[in-house]
Amino acid sequence: MTRKPLNIGFVSFRFCGTDGVSLETEKWAEVLEQMGHRCFYLAGECDTPPERSMVVKEAHFRDPEVARMHDRFLNSTRRTHPEGLWIKERSEFLYKKVKEFVNRFDLDLLVPENVFSYPLNIPFTLALSEFVAERSFPVIGHHHDFYWERKPFLVNSVWDYLTMIFPPTLNSIRHVVINSSARHQLAVRKGLAGMIIPNVMNYEKPAPEPDEYSKDIREALGLEPDERLILQPTRVVQRKGI
Repeated sequence: MTRKPLNIGFVSFRFCGTDGVSLETEKWAEVLEQMGHRCFYLAGECDTPPERSMVVKEAHFRDPEVARMHDRFLNSTRRTHPEGLWIKERSEFLYKKVKEFVNRFDLDLLVPENVFSYPLNIPFTLALSEFVAERSFPVIGHHHDFYWERKPFLVNSVWDYLTMIFPPTLNSIRHVVINSSARHQLAVRKGLAGMIIPNVMNYEKPAPEPDEYSKDIREALGLEPDERLILQPTRVVQRKGI
C-alpha cells in the first residue's frame, strides 16, 4: 500500500545558522523530502525557504520580552511566579500563530525541535501544548536537550510549567531522543517511552572546500601538510563529558 505524502511542520525557536538543532532539522527534512513528504517551518528566525516558512519573532528566545522574563524566572528563588498572567496572555497570541501555521500549509504532522524539552520560551511551548491537546494533533517531539540536564534550571519560579509541558504527556505525541541517557531519564521522570535517533553525519556528502577564513588553518595551528587533523564540532561543557 502506498502511503500518502505528508505535509510536515517543523517548529522551533529558530531555524538558522549552525546550531545543532538547526543542523539536525535540516538532515531530517532532507530525508523526509526524499521519502516524498513536504516540509514547512515555524520559528522566530528562519533561513529556510521563505515560501515554506512562517516567521513569528515572538517565538524566538531572543525576543527582548521573552529574554527578560526568562531571566526573571531563572534568577528567582521564589516557588511561584507573579508573571503567570504574562505567560498566559503571550501564549494565547502564539496559539493563534500555531493555528495559522497549521492551516496555511495544511499540515498533517508537527515536529517540535526542542520546544517540548528546553524552556527558552515558555509561552510558546504552552501554546503549542494546548493546540496539540485540544486537537489530538499528531506530533513527533524531537528532544535534543532536557531542562533537567542544565544547572541553571535547578532553581526557578516556574516548576509548575516545567513539570507540566516539558514535555507534555499527551497521547498524540511520540517522543524522540538522541541518546540512551535521555531515554532513561524521560522514562524515570515522566513515565514516557522515547525512541533513540542519534545525531548523524552524512559521510557520502562531500565536505565543503576551505574558504578564505579556514584555508590557512594548518599553518595557524602549526600542523604539517601530511599530519592528520581530527575535529569534534562540540562545545566543551561538563554535561557533554569532553
